[in-house]
Amino acid sequence: MSGKLKILILFIVAGLVLGMGGPTIIGSSSYGDPSDSDSSYGDPPYSDPSNIGSYIFPMEGSEFALSGTFGELRTNHFHSGIDVKTGGATGKRVIAARGGYIYRVKVSPYGFGKAIYLRHPDGEFTVYAHLKGFNDEVEKLVYEKQYASKCYEQEIYLPEGKIPVRKGQLIGYSGNSGSSGGPHLHFEIRDPNEKITNVLKHFRGVIRDNVPPTLRTIGIQPLGAGSRVDGRFEKLELVPEGSNGAYTIPGTIQVSGKFGIEYHAYDLLSAASNHCGINYVRVYLDDQPIYAFNLDTFSFDEKKFINVHFDYSHYKKTGRKFQRAYRASGNRLACYGNLCSEGVIELKDDVVHRVRLELRDTHLNQTTLHMRIKRAKPAPLPTNYNFTGSTSISGEVIQNVFVFCLKNPSSEHTRGVDVTFTNGSTERILPTYLKKNELVFVRALDKWGLPELVRDPFTGKSVRFHFTETILPGKNNIVESGELQMYFPYGAVFDSLPLHVRRYPRQSNMYSQVYEIGSKGDPLFKSFVLNYRLNNKIDPTHAVIARKSESGGWQFLGKNINEDGSIYASSGSFGSFCVMADSTPPSISPKGFSDGSTIPGTQNTLRIRIRDNFAGIDSDRIIGTLDDHWILFEFDAKTSTISHRLRQRPASGRHKLHLMVYDNANNLAENTFHLYF
Repeated sequence: MSGKLKILILFIVAGLVLGMGGPTIIGSSSYGDPSDSDSSYGDPPYSDPSNIGSYIFPMEGSEFALSGTFGELRTNHFHSGIDVKTGGATGKRVIAARGGYIYRVKVSPYGFGKAIYLRHPDGEFTVYAHLKGFNDEVEKLVYEKQYASKCYEQEIYLPEGKIPVRKGQLIGYSGNSGSSGGPHLHFEIRDPNEKITNVLKHFRGVIRDNVPPTLRTIGIQPLGAGSRVDGRFEKLELVPEGSNGAYTIPGTIQVSGKFGIEYHAYDLLSAASNHCGINYVRVYLDDQPIYAFNLDTFSFDEKKFINVHFDYSHYKKTGRKFQRAYRASGNRLACYGNLCSEGVIELKDDVVHRVRLELRDTHLNQTTLHMRIKRAKPAPLPTNYNFTGSTSISGEVIQNVFVFCLKNPSSEHTRGVDVTFTNGSTERILPTYLKKNELVFVRALDKWGLPELVRDPFTGKSVRFHFTETILPGKNNIVESGELQMYFPYGAVFDSLPLHVRRYPRQSNMYSQVYEIGSKGDPLFKSFVLNYRLNNKIDPTHAVIARKSESGGWQFLGKNINEDGSIYASSGSFGSFCVMADSTPPSISPKGFSDGSTIPGTQNTLRIRIRDNFAGIDSDRIIGTLDDHWILFEFDAKTSTISHRLRQRPASGRHKLHLMVYDNANNLAENTFHLYF
C-alpha cells in the first residue's frame, strides 16, 4: 500500500464545503433590499418572561459578578457560557438551574475538569463546569466507576430517572478543575440539539450592566488588489473620538475599490472590570442596513469560524482582535442577518457617504459610531527617488493578494521588477504606490501560479518564496517535501490557501530537518497531519514531533507510530516542525513526606508533584498502588500534582506506596515509598 493511500485511509474526515460570496456593489442609490431593520436585534425567544422564569441562577445569593460572558472571543472558539466569579475561593454551593435529571458526568485534568450536564423536560441542557466536587450521590457514583475502571478520567452517561434533580437542589461545589484559569463556575444553557445559547439573557436581573460597549479602534480594510484606503493596500486604524457610547471619526476617509469596516471593542459589566464580548452589531450606509450580527446561539461545529470572523493575521502580528463587520470568504457562521453584499462596501460615485456602526450588549446598552467616507482616485506615483541605504525586497500574501515591497528604491524601479511564478511564467510587475522609503507592488494572486522569485533587474537582487501549491477547501490535499508528507483533509482551510514550505538543516538534537510550514497568520478550520519517514537507523521508541513555540523554544506536538516506522501527529496551526528525541523520564517528588515517613492522623491527603521536561505527563498512565492494590490519584495538570485522598485510613503499621508515571514519549518513572500510619 502506498504512503499516500495509507495516510488517506488513516485520516480522511468529513469536511465542510466552504463557499465564497461575491459582493453586490454599493453606490449612491444601490443598497440591495435587506429585510433587517433598526430594531431587529434578535431579542426573542430568550427574552420571553415565561422562559426566563423557568431558570434560576446556578449559585445561591442575590447578586453576582462575571469574569466572562457568552460569545466573547477566545482561542479558536466563542465562549460558550458565563463565568461566575467566586471571590477567589472554591467550594461554593452550585445548584440546579432547573429540574430534570443528570445526563452526563465528566472528570478530566483538562477542559471542563469536573463537570455535570443536566437534561430538562423540554430537552434543553445546563452545564456546570470546573467544579471542585459533586454532591454525595454523584461523588459516590464517580468514585465507584473510577475504581472499577482503575482510571481517574471518566465520562459517564446516565439514563433518564437514574439521578433526578429538583430546581435549586445542590449538585456540586465550585472549583478550579480542568483548564480553568482561576476559581469560578462556568455555566451554559444548550438547546435540545446541544447548540449553545446566550445564558445572560435569562439573568439580566441578577447580573447588573448599565455600561455601553467600549470602542477602542476602527479598522478600514481594503478587500481586493484594486482597493485602497487612504491610498494604500493596508488596514487603516483610527482611534475614534468620544466615550460612553457616543463616538465619531473626524474628517472624511478616502477609499477606492472594495473595503470593509472592522472594530476593536469590548463590553464591561457594572460589577466587574473584565473585558467581555459584544453580541449584536449593525452597520448602516446612509441609514440603509448592510450588515447584521446576532450572536445568541451557535453550534460546536461552528466554533472555529471565529478565526475568520475577526482578522486572524492581524491578531497574530499585533495581539489585537479586529472583528469584521462584513463576512469573509469561507465564513459559514450562522449568526449573520440578511446581509447586503456580505457587508462589503464599494462606492460608485464621488459624493460623501455616512457610515454608522452600532454595538449592543445583552443588556441592550448601545454604542454608536459615526464616520464619513468618499471615493478617491489613487494619487499618481512619484518618478524621482533619492533614498540612501541598500535596496532589499520582502513580500507576503494577504487575502489572496501578493504584496511585496522594495526598500530604498531608485527612479529606475518605476519600470517595475520581474516576478517568476510556479507555473513557469515571468511577468514584469509595475509599482502601485510609495510608502515612506518603500515602493509597494500589489497583484491579485492566481492560485495555479504562485510567486516563486522576485528579481530586481536593476540591482540583480532577488528573493525566493517557498510556495509549493494551493490548498483547496473542497478536496483532500497531500503535499510532500523531503522526508515529510502533509495531509490536509477536506475542509481544512477556509478558502484557497497558497502553502509555503521551507526546509532548514537539522540540529544536533533532531532526527529530521526543520520544516517551516505555512504562515502563522493563516488559520485552519481542521488540523492537518504531519507524517515523517524516519531513517531506518533511528529507533522511533522515544521519537516525538515537536513544534516551535511563539517564544522560540520547542514543544511537544504529538507521537503516533505507523506500522512502517514512520511517525505522525496533527497540528491545528502552522509553524515550524521537526522530529526530536525525548528519552528523559518524568520526575516524582512527594510533598510533605518521603520514604520512611510517618503520616500523622491529621493528614488525609497524599500529594506528589510529577513533572516532565518535554513531552508532558500521560494522564492515562499514572498508576499508584498501596500494598499492591490500585488507589485513585487525582491529577491537576495546572500544578503538575497528583493527590490521593485517604477516605479510609490504612491500618497502623508499615505500608508500601508504589508509583508508575509515563510521559507522552513513553518514558517511565517509578518510585516506591514505605510509609507508616
